[in-house]
Amino acid sequence: MAKKLLQIFAKAPVIGNVKTRLIRDIGAQAACDVYLELLNKTLGLVEGSEFKVELWCAPDDNHEFFQQCVNKYDVELRNQCGGDLGERMQYALSAGLNQYSNVVLIGADCPVFSMTYLMSAFETLSSVDVVFGPAEDGGFVLVGCRKAPSNLFNDMTWSGTDVLAEALRLTDNLGLSSHRLATLWDVDVIDDLKRWRVS
Repeated sequence: MAKKLLQIFAKAPVIGNVKTRLIRDIGAQAACDVYLELLNKTLGLVEGSEFKVELWCAPDDNHEFFQQCVNKYDVELRNQCGGDLGERMQYALSAGLNQYSNVVLIGADCPVFSMTYLMSAFETLSSVDVVFGPAEDGGFVLVGCRKAPSNLFNDMTWSGTDVLAEALRLTDNLGLSSHRLATLWDVDVIDDLKRWRVS
């Protein structure tokens, strides 16, 4: 079985449907441009890496941008399946673990990802079942698994400041060992965007 798979969750870059919390401050077109910049930055970071890369698309992979990514970044396209974010993540991780020993799933909103950080997630999975990359807002920017029970993200509340704490509780209740990497931040609101632009 191949060892490492990186999955990237992405939405089709439709104006008005992405980075919606930025729209009030910078407008729908600019918010979409920011999203595309973040997504291209993430894809560029992992281009040519030692692990397999899949781009998990929502609502599906039909958008022209996704089709262009196949040739530009040598990624495989997959369609997100399920209802809420937890179901979609669970489906992706389980599908990945059918073929790979270790699967790491990220979004495209974190401008401070590094290859060192991603590699540390895979390395951590040699000794624990689940690894999280905490986000400053209480969520997480990364989750990796070598085991993904079907109820890993059952009944999660995906808003608020205790998303990671809730995920850790569920992981512990399932008897899975876990580890937290260093805390990063992602771009959701205008202050995040300003922080990125001056970094």
